[in-house]
Amino acid sequence: MKSFSLILKPILILILLLVMNFNYTEYFFENDLQKYSSNINLIRKVIDQHCEVVYFGESSNNTFHQDDIDQRSISEMLTDYYPYKLTGHVTMEASHAGIYYEYIRQIPAQSNIQTVIVTMNLRSFDASWIYSNLETALQKSIVLLKDRPPLYSRFLLSFKGYDIKTDKEREQQYRKKWKNDILYFPYPVQYKNVTEWERVIASRGIKNEVSQRDSALTLLARHYIKTYAFQIDTLHNPRISDFDRIVLLAKERGWHLVFNLMSENTDKAEKLVGHDLTYLMRSNQQLLIERYRRMGVMVIDNLDAVRDEDYIDQNWTTEHYAERGRRTIAKNLAIGLREIYPTDYRDPEVFAHSRIRFYNDLEGGVSWRPIESITDVRSFSGKKSSACGSGQEYSATFLYPVQNLPDPLSHLELNVQLFQETMEPKANLVIELIGKKIKNNYTGIPLTSISQVTNAWTSVHHSYTLPADFNQYELIKIYFYNPGSSRIYVDDIGIEFKFK
Repeated sequence: MKSFSLILKPILILILLLVMNFNYTEYFFENDLQKYSSNINLIRKVIDQHCEVVYFGESSNNTFHQDDIDQRSISEMLTDYYPYKLTGHVTMEASHAGIYYEYIRQIPAQSNIQTVIVTMNLRSFDASWIYSNLETALQKSIVLLKDRPPLYSRFLLSFKGYDIKTDKEREQQYRKKWKNDILYFPYPVQYKNVTEWERVIASRGIKNEVSQRDSALTLLARHYIKTYAFQIDTLHNPRISDFDRIVLLAKERGWHLVFNLMSENTDKAEKLVGHDLTYLMRSNQQLLIERYRRMGVMVIDNLDAVRDEDYIDQNWTTEHYAERGRRTIAKNLAIGLREIYPTDYRDPEVFAHSRIRFYNDLEGGVSWRPIESITDVRSFSGKKSSACGSGQEYSATFLYPVQNLPDPLSHLELNVQLFQETMEPKANLVIELIGKKIKNNYTGIPLTSISQVTNAWTSVHHSYTLPADFNQYELIKIYFYNPGSSRIYVDDIGIEFKFK
């Protein structure tokens, strides 16, 4: 009897835990996901949109310069080359391969996804990123996504069972790496590690154009050394194991896998610090390319693709590119993808000039900013529409380079489904033409002159005559503007340009 009791007790405990895990998963897990791991919605979005290609990136994907004419992200620019491939993105600031892996793992084994593109930042292999003070928050965000019973993950989240360190502890970690990791060159140098190298630069200083010591440039040079002076240890660098896990997962799921090696400012590194630093950068570049191509991954090499003037942050080391830089990376990526999709590739310089019709049902297949305007509160068709008003002044915006349109054009026809809660006197349909060498052209058409229907969907048509100098503009934008307190919803937006 006693032995039976000893056997029964753990069985009952196991049953209790299983029941508790079931109840938690069924009734509470989703709320916790939304609270602690809300980026799961980005994965769900690309699944719901039946995307075939998914781009995983951080702020390099969507950061733009205020003077950019085309402010689209790299992943959006990629669609210019593959207009008939449903392409989505999962953009999470400050993320790295370890974070991407947990989100990629959430993609169901059975989905429309064929190709996964993962951003590879050379900088992310460095100690100052590996031991960044952002790492605690990043690790917290993926606790509930781990491959284990959800109740156990919630227990670890509650009792801080993940990588938690103070900023001071993180700093101690990367400073230890800077001091202990020996740098190897095929020629003699006067420093053996990052700490010594930084001291040499600090002592010597960086001279400006008039050969005077420049404290700002000296500080920047020291930062370049701390960021890029490392040699990847494939046995111990955690970022290598992160990317390796992504490779194995992609093979299990049968996906095409692409690592998009991002541009780093090698121009400035060479100018400020010299060949020693760019030697290390290119050595790491070659290691990554050769390693992952051997593993069957397509690696797109953008390390030197973007020139110094196309980096937004001139006083820091980031992968934030102005329009031309983002366009360059998107083009290189698109050319590489021709290996996978040889018949789907379109040269936008050729294809775009034949395109005169555009359509967006707001369901996500086509991405028009601002994404904050997309709502499921109302829709004419499908599940979503774009709303403006009540604090969100701008609707989803059609934005397109004028040079990509055929010539000559006479006018455009707009057809849209419109829902107005009330008549907003300041609400406008806006057609904006933006130029660098020509004055911007802003046309606001009051919605009160287009439709007086409220609290019901109505089909709206508007014809707009293009100015004679239309082809001299850089960009055309079409959107709805509503500074009022009630909301206006638009759905199923169709735009067609007409020839003269």
